[in-house]
Amino acid sequence: MLLVAQFVAIMPVAHGWMDRHTWVNDVLQDGIYLLAAALVAARGLGVRQDRGAWLLMAGGLSCYAAGTVYWIAVLVDLHPPPYPSPADAMWLAYYPFAYAALLRLLRARRSRISLPTWLDGLIASACAAAFASLVFLSGFTFGGSAASILVSLAYPIADIVLAGLLLGAWALSGWRTEPVWVLLLAGMGLNTTANAIHMFDTNHGTYIPGGWTDALWSVALALIVVAAWQTRKRSSVRGSTRAFVGSSLPVALACAAMGLLLYGSWHGHVVPRTSTLLAATAIAAAIVRMLLTVRAVEALSDARRQARTDDLTELPNRRLFQETLDAELHLRDPCAPMAVAIVDLDRFKEINDSFGHHLGDKLLQLVAARLGEALGDNGMLARLGGDEFGVLLPAAGVDRALQSATGLLTALRHPFDLEKVTLHVDASIGLAVFPDHGTDRSALMRHADNAMYTAKSDHSGLAVASEGADDDSGRRRLTTLEELRAGLDDGDLILHYQPQLDLATGAVSGVEALVRWNHPTRGLVYPDGFLSLAEHAGLMGRLTMQVLELALEQCRDWRAAGLDLTVAVNLSTSNLHDPTLAAYVATALSRYGVPPAALHLEVTEEVLMRDAARATETLAQLRANGIRLAVDDYGTGYSSLAYLHALPVDDLKLDRAFVAHCDTDPRSAAIVKSTVELAHNLNMRLIAEGVENEVVLDRLREWDCDLVQGYHLSRPQAADRLTPWLLERQAAQSPAPSTRVAW
Repeated sequence: MLLVAQFVAIMPVAHGWMDRHTWVNDVLQDGIYLLAAALVAARGLGVRQDRGAWLLMAGGLSCYAAGTVYWIAVLVDLHPPPYPSPADAMWLAYYPFAYAALLRLLRARRSRISLPTWLDGLIASACAAAFASLVFLSGFTFGGSAASILVSLAYPIADIVLAGLLLGAWALSGWRTEPVWVLLLAGMGLNTTANAIHMFDTNHGTYIPGGWTDALWSVALALIVVAAWQTRKRSSVRGSTRAFVGSSLPVALACAAMGLLLYGSWHGHVVPRTSTLLAATAIAAAIVRMLLTVRAVEALSDARRQARTDDLTELPNRRLFQETLDAELHLRDPCAPMAVAIVDLDRFKEINDSFGHHLGDKLLQLVAARLGEALGDNGMLARLGGDEFGVLLPAAGVDRALQSATGLLTALRHPFDLEKVTLHVDASIGLAVFPDHGTDRSALMRHADNAMYTAKSDHSGLAVASEGADDDSGRRRLTTLEELRAGLDDGDLILHYQPQLDLATGAVSGVEALVRWNHPTRGLVYPDGFLSLAEHAGLMGRLTMQVLELALEQCRDWRAAGLDLTVAVNLSTSNLHDPTLAAYVATALSRYGVPPAALHLEVTEEVLMRDAARATETLAQLRANGIRLAVDDYGTGYSSLAYLHALPVDDLKLDRAFVAHCDTDPRSAAIVKSTVELAHNLNMRLIAEGVENEVVLDRLREWDCDLVQGYHLSRPQAADRLTPWLLERQAAQSPAPSTRVAW
């Protein structure tokens, strides 16, 4: 109502009446300023959200209102009014409060600001300040006392800073369009504009009290009040629109700053140096912002390429293969054939285990190159993962697909020369053809995968999917998976144990436990028949927990019978990715009354190298709980001294491939002996598996190996059969035995 009354008062028809009643305008001015400060203060006191910012704003408006009331009540009738006066101090006090309020609102909305956003803020603030300084400083002359000069300078400088801060804060907020932000910026911006108009009118002697400039100030206050009483809401503007605004506005502001510099170069005496400097700052920030944007675009392009490229072979990866297949199916004539092939190398794991992953990776690179050369321009080759490759033949029916697949097999069967080792590699290829074996990507991939497993199981090397139906191998795998789920529910897992011998004391120091699946119809199923399926189906975490429970229960029973044995459980990749593992293990130990020192956990080199950082974190938590850790199958993976130095492990377990022949093969003997020395130098124990005769046992004893196991000592047995054997050797057992659970 006060605002409407003020607009009515400045209408030409009301001039005569207002000239006779000047007190009305004074009351309107004081009322609007005081009411605005009171409403913003009420918002700050009554609503918790953004309270600090609005109390600061209320403080600034209160200073502004106090200055206005003092001016009208005391100074306006003086001729001339003093300058500077206490009213000037009150009006200038508004600015620090306004700056602080803006910064508090910005901090509440953006706790972290990236470097590009900082540059956007610098561009916006420098450009706004440049134009504000052009308005406020052009034609500014010094005169009067030192105090009057300082106050005269303070007003334009404060408004220049506020203009820069307003636009810069909007940029730093991510160009938000929520009502509270837009209204506040509009209100404070309009107040600065009114100040500029007032300064211009005052310099030219055209300012009229109670005129349109006073109305603009009042509207600015009203906008600030409305902004204060808005609730924080998510912006309704779409992300794409905000992205367009966020990219186009800095460009427009930089161009405006360039225009100001060009204008100043043509009219050097018109543009103040401050404006030129600020415009140059905006342009410099825009250049840096542009360089960062170019780098970001390049990085994004490279990331997209890498996301669709296999790092090892530089072939397209599974994602790009699937996207390409989807695109081909979308554009394909329903009657035009197309073939999908899946190529899987045979016995690749044996190569990795025997020669290490370094040579295995090199072999995959050579295989990729040879497959690409054999395929030529007839289709697309991709690495789907591990030792599995995908081939897309866009214009191939069954006959042509068989011909191409035969060519791939022929190419692979030539020997590969790798670091003085010649390897012969074979593969299994499964084919599925559109539309006979499916009309969508999922069906074609599934049928090709099932055909590949058929080729692998019957050793044919090449198989075509069944006409319009799932292969039996796929159904068998699904059946096995469901039976395994049921077996986990029914507790069908059992453990067999193989003793370990402490060569220093000649005592049995522990046992290695091996998991078996007691299938209700197939009998005893060994680990290679279900563990890989469990890993791919996401069941390894649950399976490992059951094995841990069985091992700890048996360890408790043995300790109750006077057999002071410890227990260890082998961890898989999925176990190391489980953040609750350490807590679960601690709870299980407490539940069975087994001390932490009695538990050993083992991981293979392959598991460690997949995610060394996460493995280190998880293993460190386990070790901090007093659990002993070991690297299993040492020597079959990367065998990197770097991870041995960094990982928190206590034992190395040397693979049987090196131990079994150390009595006849000088190279194996050298590897075993040097590995024992390495382990001891790292304050670790060495456990040798695969001891099959007395001669090997004597060699290991001669080389100071710590623990051994193998058929020469005992075959794996069920607990009820092994316990009497352990009791017979009770007198020779060490006080700190070791039990391990392996797959």
